[in-house]
Amino acid sequence: MPDRLNYAFRNGWVDTGDLPCRQALRAELPGRAITLPDMDFSEVHLGSHGDFVDFSGFCTTPTLRERFARCAVYAPSAQTISLRVETCGGVHIWLGAKKVCVFEPFERNTKRSCEFTTKVSPGWHYLTVRFEDLHERDTVYGFGLRLLEGTGLRARIDTSASEASLAAAVCLLEGLRAETLFNNTGEIAVTSDTLPTQAVRLTCVQHPQFSGELCKDNPTIPMQLPAGFHLLTFRAELGGGHIMHNIGVTVLEGLKQLSGGSITDRKAELLQRHQCDNDIAEVLYCLWKGQPEEHFRQPLDAALTMVERREDCADFRMMCLLWIWHAYRENLSHTTFYRLRDALLGFRYWMDEPGNDVMWFWSENHALCFHVAQALSGQLFPDDIFESTGKTGVQNQREGEERLHKWFDAIEAHGLAEWNSAAYYPINYRALLVLHEITNSTVLKSRAKLLLDQISAMVALHSSAGVPSGSQGRIYTKEIFAGPMTELGALAAVMFGGWHAPGKDAPAVMLALSRYAPPAHLAQFALPVRGDTLQAQYQQGLEPGSLALYKTQNVQLSTASVEKVGEPGHQQHMIDIQFAADPMARLWINHPGEPQHWGKGRPSFWAGNGRLPKLWHRNTIAALQYDLQPDDVAYTHAFIPRDRLDEVICDNRWLFVRSGRGYCAIWAASPPELRDKGAFGGCEWRLTGNPQHWVAVVGDAEIDGSFSAFCNRCRETSPKWRGGRPVLTTRWGTVGLDAPDTHPTPEGIPVDPHISRSDRPYRAWYDYQE
Repeated sequence: MPDRLNYAFRNGWVDTGDLPCRQALRAELPGRAITLPDMDFSEVHLGSHGDFVDFSGFCTTPTLRERFARCAVYAPSAQTISLRVETCGGVHIWLGAKKVCVFEPFERNTKRSCEFTTKVSPGWHYLTVRFEDLHERDTVYGFGLRLLEGTGLRARIDTSASEASLAAAVCLLEGLRAETLFNNTGEIAVTSDTLPTQAVRLTCVQHPQFSGELCKDNPTIPMQLPAGFHLLTFRAELGGGHIMHNIGVTVLEGLKQLSGGSITDRKAELLQRHQCDNDIAEVLYCLWKGQPEEHFRQPLDAALTMVERREDCADFRMMCLLWIWHAYRENLSHTTFYRLRDALLGFRYWMDEPGNDVMWFWSENHALCFHVAQALSGQLFPDDIFESTGKTGVQNQREGEERLHKWFDAIEAHGLAEWNSAAYYPINYRALLVLHEITNSTVLKSRAKLLLDQISAMVALHSSAGVPSGSQGRIYTKEIFAGPMTELGALAAVMFGGWHAPGKDAPAVMLALSRYAPPAHLAQFALPVRGDTLQAQYQQGLEPGSLALYKTQNVQLSTASVEKVGEPGHQQHMIDIQFAADPMARLWINHPGEPQHWGKGRPSFWAGNGRLPKLWHRNTIAALQYDLQPDDVAYTHAFIPRDRLDEVICDNRWLFVRSGRGYCAIWAASPPELRDKGAFGGCEWRLTGNPQHWVAVVGDAEIDGSFSAFCNRCRETSPKWRGGRPVLTTRWGTVGLDAPDTHPTPEGIPVDPHISRSDRPYRAWYDYQE
């Protein structure tokens, strides 16, 4: 492929053009003879969350997936009907035995539609859809089929199960959930808000040993799960067929605190209790310890297979493999030595090299890893020939270093588009740590150290009682519900002290084995002392993202304001409130990108924003304004996990929250509606209709006094309507919530966070007020 990367990193889908695998597919499409096979249909698809039959997923290598879907359609009279089909891939549609539509846009993750008509005779007919797509990593895979014109038509799903048992299973799965979303132990119970009288048998697809019957007489299925966030799929058996449904649950068991007095102590403490058994970082640790190969053969084989197959995210694994070759290759067996050597020399290091794969080159974190891998592999094999290109190591090193300097230039000019990301900061640490550790370029070593310091400063700022949180440039459900049990949590725990979960600590192991340590003065940003307040404002990303933070020992309010107000969003997490008293006491507001509770969209139900808001933030107060469009999910909502909070009070448009000695008040333009059932029963407050305005205010007992006094002051400053627009009167003045964003917009990323108000010429500024 041509090298089209311009180092202007943005959130959202990237126009990469067709990958070679899709170009090859397009060449095969014309003239394919696709017929309707004789087959069984055993799975019932629940369409209650929208009109798209969705089987989206992730494939690490280019994979052509094919499925069939069928329903029976009844026409009371002969007529011509009109339908619209929507897909990203390709569909073939039959009415009975007659093919009535072929539509094959095959545009990755871009839905296209077409309309068609067909004649239908009276009676029942099968409508069958064959849908396919080429999976390139995460792929929107499915179809939508809507009747536009027809008289008296109705449809059914054919199944051997009775209508009553099918209806009972559907209702049970619609309400399926863990009894508690956040669990302090690994012993969880799966239940449903709608339990039938007749038992329905459920099996967990990921853990088949956990199965059982759910009904009113047997309301739970017990499970035992390790620490972390789990997305579980349950399968309900129905007379030879089945239905599947997802739920999510977080297990906090095994949380540890790193409390050593120095980073040297915390590194040693982490290495004593880490559990990254399935990650390539475990191999690095075992070799550092001098352990024999049988201790780490499985994770090493998994990483090498991933690189040899050029699976997506293989570039992440390359970071440790290069470190292993640099420092420990003489400790490997003869067979492993040459397998690792061949894997490094045979890798595809950039998009302009040949390869049939779906490795992702275009995002901020992947570009960094590929460039580090190319530069260091060239350094480590200066005289060898690299298989994909025929270049020598010297050429590879020179080319990789040139690309690395372009990457650093862009980041130093614009900041990070994936700011504060619990998913991607750990990837940055992997790449920057190995670059800092083994490059022979003093300039690149210095640039890596500077950026490590800057990212560490931002991690320190956006951590509350050792839990990394805050607004994020890219966020996923699996991180937002994991709290401290992320890889970023383990990194922060090593650098500043705090919580981590053994098993989620691979980049932290790399940090502990490295010579890098963040500047000592960053600890005051991570853990402010009682009575202090900390405020920070700086800019990240090309778009840009103007970040603002207010933080005390007990509560943290973090926001981001972007230029794309009112446009479709991606994975930007715009407002975040974290309390120090409980690692899972975290609140946020967003606009769902999809209606499915545990979907995989970007944005999803809770992670990211389907429509980006206008946002205003000053000191302890932040306000959001959403301008929803007709095709958007028709509400915004606030996540308030009542089980992890000490007090939640609903007072008309106000929601008052207390966790320990931290406070928060959330105001909505109309009284928000509590969803008391389902996956987020008791935690989700929805705001429907227009206008879509929210205000969040935080407080601290050390500054604001009692909780009741804080609530009363918030009531006194409630937004008022003026000319149909909300106006907020605060101790800092009167602000119209539709006014232009009042964030300062200093450019770049923090060069040295330890600066005072008088140092305004710096590209970023911080206040640390006693």
